[in-house]
Amino acid sequence: MLQAIKNNPWIRRFAWLVLCWGGAWLLGWLVVPPLAQSQIERHASEALGRKLTVERVEFLPWTLEATLHGVALASKDGSSEQVRVGRIYIDAELQSLWRGAPVIDALQVDDPVVRVTQLAPGVYDVDDLLALMAAKPQGEKSATEPAHFALFNIALKGGVVEFDDRTVKVVHTLRRVELDVPFLSSFSADREVKVTPRLAFELNGSTFDTSAMATPFMDARQAEVRLHIENFDLAPFGRYLPPSVPVRLKAGRLGADVQLGFEQRETPRLLISGDVQLSGVHATDAQEQPLLQFEEMRAVFKEAEPLRRRINIDLLEWRGARAHVRRNEAGEVKLAGLPRADRDEHPAPQTKESAEPWRVHIARVGLRDGFIQWTDASLPRGTAAWEVEDLQVEASSIALPLEQPMQLRASASLRQSAAAGSSESARLAVLGQVSASQAQAALSIKGLPLSIAAPYLAGVLQPRVEGSVDADLGIARHGDVVLAKVAALSVDKLALRCASKEQCVPLQSAGIKDAPADSLAAWSRLEAGNAWIRWPQRAVSVERISLQRPRLLLSRTRTGEWMFEQWGVSPPGVTGPNADAPKAAGLPWSMGLASLEIDGAAVALRDAAAQSAVALNVFDLQLHARDLAYADGRVTPTSLRLEGRVGAGRTEPGRLRYEGSVAMAPVLTAQGKVHAQHLPLHALEPYVGQELNVDVLRADGGFDGDVRYVQGNAGATVSVKGDVSLDEVRVRAKAGLDMPEETKAGERTVGARGVGARGEDLLRWKSLALRGVAMNLQPDQPVSLDVKETALSDFFARIIVQEDGRINLQDIRKASAAEDAVAASNAAAAAPAAAPSAPQIRFGPVALTNGSVRFTDYFIKPNYSADLSALTGRLSAFSSVSPEAGAAPQMADLELRGRAQGTASLEVTGRINPLVKPLALDIQGRMRDLELPPLSPYSIKYAGHGIEKGKLSMDVAYKILPDGQLIATNKLVLNQLAFGEPVEGASASLPVRLATALLADRNGIIDVDLPISGSLNDPEFRLGAVILKVIGNLIMKAITAPFSLLAGAFSDAGEQGAVLFALGSAELDEKARQQLEKIANELNNRPALKVTVVGWAQPDAEQLAWKRQRLRDMAEAQKRRAAIRAGEPADSIAPLTDEEYPALLKELYRRSDIRKPRNFVGLAKDVPVAEMEALLMHNLTIPDNAMADLALARGVAVRDYLAQQQVPLERLFVGASKLQPGGEGDARWQPKAELSLNAQ
Repeated sequence: MLQAIKNNPWIRRFAWLVLCWGGAWLLGWLVVPPLAQSQIERHASEALGRKLTVERVEFLPWTLEATLHGVALASKDGSSEQVRVGRIYIDAELQSLWRGAPVIDALQVDDPVVRVTQLAPGVYDVDDLLALMAAKPQGEKSATEPAHFALFNIALKGGVVEFDDRTVKVVHTLRRVELDVPFLSSFSADREVKVTPRLAFELNGSTFDTSAMATPFMDARQAEVRLHIENFDLAPFGRYLPPSVPVRLKAGRLGADVQLGFEQRETPRLLISGDVQLSGVHATDAQEQPLLQFEEMRAVFKEAEPLRRRINIDLLEWRGARAHVRRNEAGEVKLAGLPRADRDEHPAPQTKESAEPWRVHIARVGLRDGFIQWTDASLPRGTAAWEVEDLQVEASSIALPLEQPMQLRASASLRQSAAAGSSESARLAVLGQVSASQAQAALSIKGLPLSIAAPYLAGVLQPRVEGSVDADLGIARHGDVVLAKVAALSVDKLALRCASKEQCVPLQSAGIKDAPADSLAAWSRLEAGNAWIRWPQRAVSVERISLQRPRLLLSRTRTGEWMFEQWGVSPPGVTGPNADAPKAAGLPWSMGLASLEIDGAAVALRDAAAQSAVALNVFDLQLHARDLAYADGRVTPTSLRLEGRVGAGRTEPGRLRYEGSVAMAPVLTAQGKVHAQHLPLHALEPYVGQELNVDVLRADGGFDGDVRYVQGNAGATVSVKGDVSLDEVRVRAKAGLDMPEETKAGERTVGARGVGARGEDLLRWKSLALRGVAMNLQPDQPVSLDVKETALSDFFARIIVQEDGRINLQDIRKASAAEDAVAASNAAAAAPAAAPSAPQIRFGPVALTNGSVRFTDYFIKPNYSADLSALTGRLSAFSSVSPEAGAAPQMADLELRGRAQGTASLEVTGRINPLVKPLALDIQGRMRDLELPPLSPYSIKYAGHGIEKGKLSMDVAYKILPDGQLIATNKLVLNQLAFGEPVEGASASLPVRLATALLADRNGIIDVDLPISGSLNDPEFRLGAVILKVIGNLIMKAITAPFSLLAGAFSDAGEQGAVLFALGSAELDEKARQQLEKIANELNNRPALKVTVVGWAQPDAEQLAWKRQRLRDMAEAQKRRAAIRAGEPADSIAPLTDEEYPALLKELYRRSDIRKPRNFVGLAKDVPVAEMEALLMHNLTIPDNAMADLALARGVAVRDYLAQQQVPLERLFVGASKLQPGGEGDARWQPKAELSLNAQ
């Protein structure tokens, strides 16, 4: 057999072949490993510039299997291993020989370890290797086909990669790296075979598992990759964010199960689908403040084609998200610390692909248990801090562009941050849908606290705002038409609270006790319902607005600044509105309000800008308005009903009610019924107080009737019909006007312009009612006022005659000299102009009940007071309308009764019209039995005597004729008037007893008619002044002309009590005897009077007359002697007559021994009577006592004649004669005998 084998050449050849092959295998097994090891180490080290070592090489030539053990690449400095591979196994196939391309049946890499260190940003310890690889020239590639190869069973197991990043001091470790590639071939026969590689590893403890399926060498390459990541920790990678991004990633894990599909066609296609999750993310800003954290974010991609700008997402869900949004002091808003992207000033030109819009569709978006914290540090006053909790958002059918309606539903709770100290939270809910041309949304707000906006309001509003808001809102858009609806809106428990208690007057201190503490304004509830806003029509319609229990403090400071002006806070640098801002163009707004209701309102008015502070409160205010509409600049008439209580101080509040209509444009118009009762008008007195010298302490006004007001361009038109009342009026002297100190108990003096003692009541009454009032006021028309009936009851007036004689009530209104001058100037300037039309006033009957007047006269000292009480009366209708020409004016019947000083009855009757000009009146006044002792102050001042007893009765009558002429009669009756002894120190001391004796008759009654100043047609007449003038005139008459009171006995000089005589004579003529007869008659009726007669003579003026009288006396003596000689009785001789006088004078001349004119023979010649008188008078001598005797004779003649008239001589006295000295008045002097009266 061996021989056979030897002889057979084919067998020998085969045997040699086997032997050679075996030798080659043996040689390869023995030689290739050390040779390969050395060559690998040498060439690799040279190529890499580092030392590469291989611990051991195994080679099986019979199977073409090669194994390298312990392959290590040293670091650049050779101090450590950069790369180490535990084992590399290669199983080559023999077919590689005939295929001319490598065919590897298996390639395994076990336990590879790679260590990479980043020494500095962008500097690694493998940069030298990377540089060598980048510098190595690339072989020429086939332009048509890739290199051929076939790899099977590629596997990498147990791989480890350590990346030491010293820049951020983090070491990343990639462990348990496994890579499986079952098949990879570029041969044409295998190009359609799908390659299914798999890669799995753990990165920093997180598991990654990736599988793929691809045909990489087909003309139309396709690939499918599945990426599976579990719980990948992202925190270590947060340190790689650049410093310009102020975000610090503290925690976060990534999970994914994603499929990627790729097709290489004319238009490449990348398709992504799968599930991606982020969980446990926590990010802060650079200051370690929280920015964003969430439990999980999940995205389920149905189909995403980024190369074709299409994304289709089935689900985008976010759970437990907590976002912290901040705005810094500069006003920059940063979310999660991301910087704002700056705009590219040179944007890249758009290509066709970039011009194609993205198409995004998200089937459902959900946000669960979200939380957002908003912090705003840009505010000038404090920081805003909000928190949105329990945020739930669900959206569906989201598409860009909006090709179908997107559905949205969201809800959340909103509150201030816990640091703000508020636990109130609001619930918000949104439901809506949006499309490209339409949109609808509904918003629900429950319990939104207004304090949440306090930091923002603090920049424009000082008071703090509190309250809560509930609302159901809706909005809809269709093209350019927008419709908004407020289905329901309520603001509950709103309060504006004082910013600081130091400069705050809250509502409670203003008398509104049920208001919240430290509040300036508040309300219980504001409701609005069914409100619509339409755009672009600019129309607003509201079905109902209701305001419950609003509270408001309306105050103004002394400088005139209202409280709402103090509420505002001006932003820094803003001085006013921009006047140049363009006005928005478009249609004007129109508004409509079907119903407005305000219930239980309270307003406190505190006005310190008036002369004194005004305090007025309005309670229980009810306002109901219907059909309020504004359009085209017009406010249509609106039905309005207003009712409330108005109070001031501690008095019972009054009531006010209005029911009618109001229109505000184009002119203000109001028409309706007004019912007002006990309105505290005195609270408004400070607005006119600067014009008054009094304080109006109380004045309750009332009105019940119809009112119409129209404010036109020419002025206001006012029409009032109804009943007016003014009750509980109390006017007091202003506290600031002092009166002088007391001069006696209960009385004080006043200054020139005082109206009363400090705090003294001047006017008051219980009720003043004007019934049936009709007033009409129209521009350029006289005022028309009709009053059907007037009643004044329980009234009082304090009347004071001041030290200057002025009555205090004249000074209730202040008037300065400047005002008087202006009034006079205006009157002078207006003189040529026509007088304006006089008001047309008509008054019906006027009734006065239970009135009183307290009168005080400070003009005299000591002072005097008088009281008029129980004044009751009536006045019938009267009018200011001028009667027709020649007709008498309408006169009102006047009746007034009362009491004076509580003792005298007072009555005024007649007819009067106080409105016409001139004043028309015809009245009579009667006063009976006024006790006079209270009037002693008057008599002491002017007469020096007090009144011990006496009564006064008086009758007066006044009548004014149509031509203005006054006809008056005054009758005064004093009964048993008796004056006391003179008062020591009195300013005057007059013979009042004489005056009484002159005026009183035998029964002690004085009845005289004298003019009296003053009027009794008014219950406030000047009674004291009347009595003063009557008594004063009587006393002055008794001093200056007492005899004029004796029934007009004398005239001319006789009023001084003088009986005139002829010059040089003591004979009484007929006129003198008649006067003395009248005096004698009055003296007989007044037994208390005594008369003293004093004769007067004037030597210089009466010498010639005395001589002439002596001649007549001598002539008369001559006559008596002749008669006696003739035997006639002496008492029967008649007085000398003028006819007898010449003859008797001639006889005296003949008998006288004087030098006489003689004829040529020496005999006395006959001369005329006048010449005889002159010669005789020239030779008469006047004795020294002749003039005194003449004066005495005149006094005796008067006394004797009065005695002849039965006046007892014990009441007649002759006083010492008086001689009148000579002087310039001699020609006017008349001889006389003066009579003076004295009381016994």
